Amino acid sequence: MEKIEKIQRRFFRNEKNQFLDTVEEKLIEYGYEFERKLFGSIIKSVNLETKCDKPDFIFIAHYDTGTIMPFWIVWLTKFFGYNNQFLIIIFIILVSNLVPNLLSNLVFSNIPYPYFPLFPKFYNILGIIILISFLSIFIPNKKNFDDNTSGVIALLKLAKKFKENGINNIKFIFADNEEIGLFGSNAHRKYLEKNQLISRHCKVISIDCVGGKGEIPLIVQNYKSDYAKIFQKEIQNDFELCKSIKTIIPFSDNYSFKEYGALNISFVNKSVIPSGYYISKIHSPKDNYIDLNKIEKLTDTLVNIITKKNYLYKKQIIT
Repeated sequence: MEKIEKIQRRFFRNEKNQFLDTVEEKLIEYGYEFERKLFGSIIKSVNLETKCDKPDFIFIAHYDTGTIMPFWIVWLTKFFGYNNQFLIIIFIILVSNLVPNLLSNLVFSNIPYPYFPLFPKFYNILGIIILISFLSIFIPNKKNFDDNTSGVIALLKLAKKFKENGINNIKFIFADNEEIGLFGSNAHRKYLEKNQLISRHCKVISIDCVGGKGEIPLIVQNYKSDYAKIFQKEIQNDFELCKSIKTIIPFSDNYSFKEYGALNISFVNKSVIPSGYYISKIHSPKDNYIDLNKIEKLTDTLVNIITKKNYLYKKQIIT
């Protein structure tokens, strides 16, 4: 996996192609047939999928990398948590009212830009900080060990283990453009549905940010899922703790498959406000740590859930 870890930034097309070449090398080593799929016209997504018609399980991880988020958004998620998005939205709406006030003062005041009074109003100062901080979203993040190099490594480990266990009813999808709106996974779902390559009983699991310093395995679902509780129970057996939540805002590529009860698995920490969770250091230059042992343990658990050795899963889900 050393080659996978070395290609950290996958923002531009040449970087993405180089990364997919490396992923394909591993899939060939494990004995998989695969194909790259091109979706979209204006925003083009190149997804890599292993061949399996009408799979019972789909594991998906995005391989693209995002930009650096403003520092105050990182602080907000740590304080409120990802499943307290409503509070974050309210805060952003309140803060956003400062920016029009700032722009109004710049455009209509008699004070020429960029000069400001010696004692500017508070909202002017805060508005300037917010405007400047947003410039970071145009800077591709060079460090992406957890988000989502860890997810790609997890899928490759799963691919190897399922092949060794003779499990062939699984499709792996390495999705593009998750960071800018789930374009890759959403297009792939439409493709599978249009060509009748996915059925309603298919179980979809997204793997995103599973190698960082988060201590709590978190299962996220957007719609009702008939297999979330089973995954939660089995993961908890191996990790002593596993939380399962519903969230109103897309979390990862599982949202594209929400009508299939799709799940997303990540490792998180508790937010400052109780009942919330956040992923540490992602979308920042500090995303420079990956725990391969944790990924190994998680993939062993997931394989155990799905293989024939796990009678509970077969009885309640497959049949």
